This record gives sequence, structure tokens and C-alpha cells, in this order.
Amino acid sequence: MTPHTARPVNLGHPRDTRRPAAPRPPAAGPADQGYPRDVRKPVGLGVPAAGPADRGRPRDVREPVDSGVPAAGPTDRGRPRDTRGPGWRRLLDGMQNRVVNPVVRGLLRSPVHDLVSASVVLITVRGRVSGREIVVPAGYAERNGELLLISRRERQWWRNLRDGAPVRVLLRGREWNATARTSLETEQVVETLMAMAADRPSGAAQSAWARDGVAIRIRLGDPVPRARATGLWWRWFRATVLGEVAGFLLPATVAALIAGSPGLGPLALAALMILAGAGEGAVLGLAQAWALRGALPAVPTRSWVRATAAGAALAWSAAVPLMVGRGAQDVPWPVLVAMGVVVLTSIGLLQWRLLRGHLAHAWQWVVASAGGWCMGLAVFGLVTTPLWQPGQPAALVALIGVLGGLVMAATMAAVTATTLVRLVR
Repeated sequence: MTPHTARPVNLGHPRDTRRPAAPRPPAAGPADQGYPRDVRKPVGLGVPAAGPADRGRPRDVREPVDSGVPAAGPTDRGRPRDTRGPGWRRLLDGMQNRVVNPVVRGLLRSPVHDLVSASVVLITVRGRVSGREIVVPAGYAERNGELLLISRRERQWWRNLRDGAPVRVLLRGREWNATARTSLETEQVVETLMAMAADRPSGAAQSAWARDGVAIRIRLGDPVPRARATGLWWRWFRATVLGEVAGFLLPATVAALIAGSPGLGPLALAALMILAGAGEGAVLGLAQAWALRGALPAVPTRSWVRATAAGAALAWSAAVPLMVGRGAQDVPWPVLVAMGVVVLTSIGLLQWRLLRGHLAHAWQWVVASAGGWCMGLAVFGLVTTPLWQPGQPAALVALIGVLGGLVMAATMAAVTATTLVRLVR
């Protein structure tokens, strides 16, 4: 037998069941230290190598790219990222800065500021870097001589309020010197939110505000001296004339449009005229409240507008028998007298309820208002009666009504302005 070379024997294994050799894993590099050998990073995912700030963070958690959200700083750890795109946020901020804020600033500086000043304050602070004045309207709640506010951390204006910065505050029509402090602590933000939510039961404290909000506390100091209001007569006269003319456009236009309309019954016609009269009163009341603010700032604008609108609607309601009938010849004279009393005194009586707590002898306002409207309506009739003729175009009818309203408003405004100046003095 021919001798042959002996081959090694796989001790401990059957001859035909040898285990295949396992592939050799690649040598561990510096970036793989601490990873199991069989867990390798995917290639080409665009994940940057872990730096010192990434130690201990899972590899599959990556920051969003170009999300418009600033990188997390020390105070942002553990906060969820804003999922809204930068375009949406820029659109909202642009609308607020260019449209909403200018309108609110104008209202807060106007005599009718109390439309918004019960919940919004105007803050003026000097920029630390630019040196220019920054004027920001902001919602507030008042507690123990302090104003409590909340802003978003991504806003920039509040950064000028740190370390007790001096500010000026326009609060309910009065300007104050004040100092402001800010806090980023979650506990302070939540406490401020809960204090503000007490005035807003619908819920001001939201978890997102607690994470992303800045608590601002403003301590009021001395009021800023202001000049004494002057020129009340002319201010009231101009406001009343413009308000009455603008407001009278509503009933004059409605009357011109529905005149001779066969589809409208007497009651529908009367209802439309009463609604138009209420609109006239609301416009007049808003103009008068603007003029009154300099002399009697304690009279609420909303209350004055509501009182004037209700008085005007009541006056137009008293004239319903004339609108649904064939004229004064169908109405008994006692009813005509009662109608006249309601028409002349309705606005003055409702306005007197607001003035009696601020003016001595406020009852004289009822007499002056009734006298002014009596003289104004008489002048209105003298002007419009010869000019209105059957078959005239609607535009001409409305124009004649506006002319009569202008003369009526000027007469009534002169009488009431004279009385108001005497009562205020």
C-alpha cells in the first residue's frame, strides 16, 4: 500500500459536521469604543460623529434640520421641540407686529382706550444695544401693585427688562414710571400663569407656556405728570357732529332703499328702521366717548356706547306708529305727546345714569339733551321737508337726509357741549 501524508483530525467533532469558520469582525476604531461588536453604525445616513456634547445620547435621536427653532441651550433641556414650520411662525409674528400691535397701540393711546386697556397694557422700554425706545402691548393681570405678564422666550423685547430695568407703563389711560424683572424658572412662570388665569376662567395656563414662557413682573412707581385737558367744547362739538352724521347714514340709507318696497310689511319696515337707529346711536356714542375721555376718564366707553345705542333704538321705536300708519293724523294727540317725550329724552336719560356718579347736578344733562334734540329735529324738518319729493332717486333722498342730519347734529352738539363744559367745571 502506498503511504500517504497524515491529515489533522478534528478532535471532538464528527468528521462530516465541522463548524464553518466565523468571519473576523473588523478591528474596533476610536469611534466604535463601547459598542457591541455585532452592532455597527449604518453608513451614509448623514449623522455627524459624536462629539463631546453627544456622549450618552442615543445615536438614532437627531436634531431637526432647518426647523427654524434655535438650538437647545442649558435652559431648554428636556423641552419638546416646536413642530410648526418657520414659515407659519414668521407669518403669525409678522401679522402681530405689522397689523395687530399698531392697532392696539393706537387704541391704548386714544381716549377710548378702555375698549382694551382692562386686559392690555402698553410698555415702553429702551433697548440696551440699540438705545431706541421699544413700545410693546401685552396682556396683563394686576396683583398687589404689580403687573404680571407672560412672553415667549423666542421674543427679543423682554431681554431688555432684566435686572430691574426702568420702563414706562400706559395703564388704563394713565402713564406710570415702573421697574421690571423677568424670570425663566418654570415655577415662576407657572405661578404667573395661574395668577393670570384667575381673571380668565377659560384657561390661560397651558403647559406649552409653562415650558416656553418668560414671567415678567412690573412694579409701578410714580405716575407721569400729564397736562390738563382743554378744549372740551370744540372736541365735543366736532365729535358729536361727525358721529351723528356718520351714524345717520344708516337710517337714511335704509329708508331710501326700502321706500315703496312692496315686499315689506309695516312691521318689517319698522324693525329695520329701529335696527338702523341703534347703529346710529352706537356710532354717535363712540364719537362722544372719545370726546368725553379727556374730561371724565372714569366713564366707560362700552357703557356710553351701549347707553347711546339703546336710547336711539328706543327713540326710533317710539316713532313706530308714525312708520306703520298713514302719519300723525292717525295718532291721537296724547300718544303724540308721549312719543315726543320718549324721542327727546331717551338718550339723555340713559347717558345721565353714567354721569350722575361723576358730576354734580347731572340731571341738567337730561334737560340739555332733550332741548338739543328738540331744536335739532326742528331744524332737520325745516331743511328736509321742502327738499324731499315723491319719486326722487334713492341717492338723492339719502343725500338730502345727510344734509338734514348735518344741520341737526350741529344744533344738538352746540347745546350739549355748552352744558357739558358747565357741568365739568
